[in-house]
Amino acid sequence: MSTQSVPLRFPEPQRHGPELLELHRSPISLAWLRAGFWIFGIFFAALQSWAFRYYVSADAISYLDMSDGVMPGGDWHRLINGVWSPLYPFLLGVFRRMCHISAANEIVASHLLNLAFFLFAFVCFEVLLRRAMRKIEAAPDLQWIFPAVAYSLFLWGSIAKITLTSLRADMLMSGFVYLASAILLHMKDREARWSEYCLLGVVLGAGILAKVPVLPLGVVILAATLFAVKNWRPALKMVAVSSLIFLAIGALYFVPLSLSRGRFTLGESGTFNYLVYVDQARPMWYLQDPGLASGGFVHSPRKIYSNPSAYAFPYDSLVTHPLRFDPSDWIAGAHVRFAAKNQLRTCLQNVPKLARAMVQLSPVLLLIVVMGVISRRARAPLKSLLRKACPIWLIGLLGLAMYVPLRIESRYIGAFLALLFVGAVFSFDLRSFNGRRVLIATTILAILGLLAPVFVTNAQRYLQASHLQDVDAVGAAELANLGINPGDRVARISATVTDLGIERIARVEVVAEVGIGDAHRFWTSPSNDQNAILGLFATNGAKAVIATAPEPSKAFSGWSRLGRTQYWVWLPNPATDKGFHR
Repeated sequence: MSTQSVPLRFPEPQRHGPELLELHRSPISLAWLRAGFWIFGIFFAALQSWAFRYYVSADAISYLDMSDGVMPGGDWHRLINGVWSPLYPFLLGVFRRMCHISAANEIVASHLLNLAFFLFAFVCFEVLLRRAMRKIEAAPDLQWIFPAVAYSLFLWGSIAKITLTSLRADMLMSGFVYLASAILLHMKDREARWSEYCLLGVVLGAGILAKVPVLPLGVVILAATLFAVKNWRPALKMVAVSSLIFLAIGALYFVPLSLSRGRFTLGESGTFNYLVYVDQARPMWYLQDPGLASGGFVHSPRKIYSNPSAYAFPYDSLVTHPLRFDPSDWIAGAHVRFAAKNQLRTCLQNVPKLARAMVQLSPVLLLIVVMGVISRRARAPLKSLLRKACPIWLIGLLGLAMYVPLRIESRYIGAFLALLFVGAVFSFDLRSFNGRRVLIATTILAILGLLAPVFVTNAQRYLQASHLQDVDAVGAAELANLGINPGDRVARISATVTDLGIERIARVEVVAEVGIGDAHRFWTSPSNDQNAILGLFATNGAKAVIATAPEPSKAFSGWSRLGRTQYWVWLPNPATDKGFHR
């Protein structure tokens, strides 16, 4: 099969008749437009990565723990996790190993790698955009509208929604979603080809390794190809082979996970989220009551104190926080139960979250309305307009629908919102000359409405970040000076889970903690309760108790501040705390 090189400039759609003589070249160079958006995007993505260089979420800590499996002497089984997919931590581990990154610098360096994932997603979106530009119908001087809006949507979805603030796999997954969309769009109204179907299987399979939600999405995409190609009959066998490739690559995750669990499974993230957000298993993370789920938790965290609540959770292997490393380990024995009322309530709770994101896209919605009004083919059936960019907006719509029944977060839906609106914009025919000024003004408003939040939020964070210090690294160094060594067990008291960097850098394991919602109550509790909880922490093997609090020493004596950080430490007395020794 012959191949064609990708042109450096967006090609103009072919036109016939005297209409061609009326058109003139676009006053905006598409090459310069592309370069401008790329420079803008890379600059603000890098700015965001740098501004959040010390920030880690609980998810990020789990990914870093998993990446240890790639390090010298590591166990590759750490890459197989019931909730987190293996590709992102694998790449993190390869990066850490190749660059010999120290524990103190791994969080900052991993944010640098995040920028590489953003560039990957940008390249994949560029492929999609070039495919889409070949199908548009617009006067040459209006052609710039499509890529300008598309780039703005991508940057809004990637930097403002998915973000590079933490170490998560969402940006990596978005790249595979954009690439799959590009392949599906390229298949549209063409003869089915083996090469395209095989490539689609590889892309979707790699997407599963990035995040499991690509699995149901990929099944629908493969089915959609039968409606996209000219003749679906010869495509049936190609879909079968593509599906085999898709599942074979995904099996790199499914098979070892199933073997480790002793039963067949395609991942446990959906089960965990359904138990928590639909069946209302409580309390969150500590999972004492299965809610509406059937069965019971076989080895949930052990509650060691009631008011304020405190829990212990020993774990077989060294990880920073056992509850967060693989949440699916703690739901063994419970089985999801469908409850229509609860499912409806969860969906209704997610709708406002989706609506808030839509409000942010109101400038683009206005642009779509204007395009519909002034388009020469605005009176054409809606079906014909939507069909042109169907592969783009369909994947966006499916992605949004996939998350509504469980949980919606901005990082989940950023790429799918971008696809939905890119597909809507690309559906229109802009060969009409009527309403040109209104269209251009609305387009500029839409672009500014999308990019202004990217600029403002990043600029504000940059000003704040310029004065930040790496408190996690400082605190970990202070712990080492106090004799807390890698492999030691600790307890923690904190109202958040975005401060686990100190334990990760120190390479210690959290085996007990005050319930996250009760951290403030601990400091206001009588000293007898505080003493009792601290003693129980020591009894459960904690060599130190690390607290994130403004001034815990005022509430209870015996605490030492770790440098000039927000972290404080309490060390048990081996002479009085018999449980101190392991």
